[in-house]
Amino acid sequence: MKNIILQHWTGKMGELEERSSINICKYAVKVGAEYRLLRGNVFRPHLSAPCQKVFMLDESFDEYDDVVMLDLDVFTRKGTQGDIFDPAITGIGRHAEVQDRLVKKLRYMYPHLGDPRYPYWGGSIHKISRDIRQRLRQHIREDEIIWFNDNFHDEGIMHRLAVRAKLDVTYLDAMVWNAGSFEPWLEDATTIHIRPRKLVDGKKVMCDKMTNYLDLVDRGLIDGAC
Repeated sequence: MKNIILQHWTGKMGELEERSSINICKYAVKVGAEYRLLRGNVFRPHLSAPCQKVFMLDESFDEYDDVVMLDLDVFTRKGTQGDIFDPAITGIGRHAEVQDRLVKKLRYMYPHLGDPRYPYWGGSIHKISRDIRQRLRQHIREDEIIWFNDNFHDEGIMHRLAVRAKLDVTYLDAMVWNAGSFEPWLEDATTIHIRPRKLVDGKKVMCDKMTNYLDLVDRGLIDGAC
């Protein structure tokens, strides 16, 4: 098996993004995968930065069995033994309540593009096999993906491709793969998505991502060594 983990960034990277890249690169080595940080508008130059992540479907990655794309605010939990490339790990991306709301919103705004019967993945993590990448890739239409440049971005594009390909609904376990940094089950998660909010007295309040990251380092949940 030959696998690769990708991350992407357009523009100047901040400290959090640089730390995420180092963390995920180390994880790739641990699980026997290659790692590549994509920079700039590699998918379509006229589309938004998040849309560039759809480049993970490109034929240049056809030599890899599985491609994993992670956002640059995702970290692995310190000490985790979870292997995203384990064949027993099924599913393509995360789906939670927020994605339920988003796919309904997409259907309302663009009824000709959205369909809740098909997968809607959060954009922070994808694990896609070669055959699925090829199936999705053949359905890319320039006149459709442009609709997502200002709304839904890569998530909308990937959903539309799943609709066209008539993919079955397949999701990763959101509690293990890409748990939000404010969620209470981080000790059992493999990857943690740093979010710009935290829990205070049971309520979510806005909080700087770097502050949340450093808090998780202090709690021993993320390795802060670079």
